[in-house]
Amino acid sequence: MKKWLYSLLRKSESYTKTDMVYLAEGGFWLTVGQAVASGAALLISIAFANLLPPETYGIYRYIISIGSLILITTLTGVDAAVTQSVARGYEGALPIGVKIKMKWGCIGTLVALAIGVYYFLQGNSTLAISFGVVSLFMPFSESFDVYNAFLTGKKLFGIQTIYGIIRKIVYIVAIVGTLFLTDNVYTIISVYFLSLTIPALIFLFITYKKYKANDSRDTDMVSFGKNLSIVHLLSLVAMELDKILVFQYVGAVDLAVYALAIAPADQIKGLFKNVNALAMPQFAQRNVEEIKAAIRKKLKILFLAVSSIVFVYILLASPFFEIFFPKYLASVPYSQVLALSVIPVVVTGLLYTILEAQKAQKELYQHSIYSNVLNLVILFPLVYYFGIWGAVGARFVTRVFALGLTTFLVRKLPE
Repeated sequence: MKKWLYSLLRKSESYTKTDMVYLAEGGFWLTVGQAVASGAALLISIAFANLLPPETYGIYRYIISIGSLILITTLTGVDAAVTQSVARGYEGALPIGVKIKMKWGCIGTLVALAIGVYYFLQGNSTLAISFGVVSLFMPFSESFDVYNAFLTGKKLFGIQTIYGIIRKIVYIVAIVGTLFLTDNVYTIISVYFLSLTIPALIFLFITYKKYKANDSRDTDMVSFGKNLSIVHLLSLVAMELDKILVFQYVGAVDLAVYALAIAPADQIKGLFKNVNALAMPQFAQRNVEEIKAAIRKKLKILFLAVSSIVFVYILLASPFFEIFFPKYLASVPYSQVLALSVIPVVVTGLLYTILEAQKAQKELYQHSIYSNVLNLVILFPLVYYFGIWGAVGARFVTRVFALGLTTFLVRKLPE
């Protein structure tokens, strides 16, 4: 059976123009991991939607969105730079990546404290204490997670998946248990960060001791990581700003409705995150001419796969919400439109991985500036005048534009 399957995969490569054995081996583990992650996300969403009042859930989402913006200070692009370096044999990138993210994350601590002080002066003790908690975790919550980037670069997808499953189990038990006991926002925030940070620290230590074979350093890694972080800056702002504006312009309850409308689309998008993780080490080891020769077939297959899943979800969205989120049926139409926007964003993700793998810094800057400036320009007036529909429209327009832009940038890469 194994020989037959191997032979079948090799024969299929003439049609897919892809290393199907590599895709099956790595893809199996990443698919298992993503299935667990999606299941965990569904359970957490059900818990929040049914155990918390909508206003409390909206406040929680607001704090998490602000916290995600503050994480910009941890140089989020370092992760992709570590993967790129490790894929080429520079395993000394792991400790360097952790140190630089922790160092810059201290700035995030000061920012979170400043926000906490602001809300304290405004008399809002819940948000003041919550951002005080956020400040404690800023240097660590993302820094310890660099081990994931290292394992991706080493193509240790099985180990990465096992670690990820354990982390999800810890996260689910901690959050759901807390929601049964209390609806206190800063208690929930504290448990949220603890359940993510402690397991990441443990697996970082194991990865460093067990899988780091050399101390070779890529001299370009730090500068490339900083450049990628700047490139990611506008993307991260655009990713969270819509939720912040919905909270400020419309209110906490509407943010809860919007957050649950986004959740299914994000999970569909997450199903295809594995494609980018598998592609990064491969693209980093090939030249642009080889990649361009094979990418068109891959994009067609990816487009058909994501479109099929999206249209099935659109048909099932209404009964899905009736079963799992009966308090949030207002989210259904927003959710269906957002699901459609997943099609361009998934295809864009694979094209963007080519730019990262080839260290195409100029093109990465152009992608970030043009697509995200468009999003920021249209987001404010659309949310102000149209509320949640404005936020949905801004996401949709920006994602379609980003697909066209990324296609153009990849095509013009010098061979």
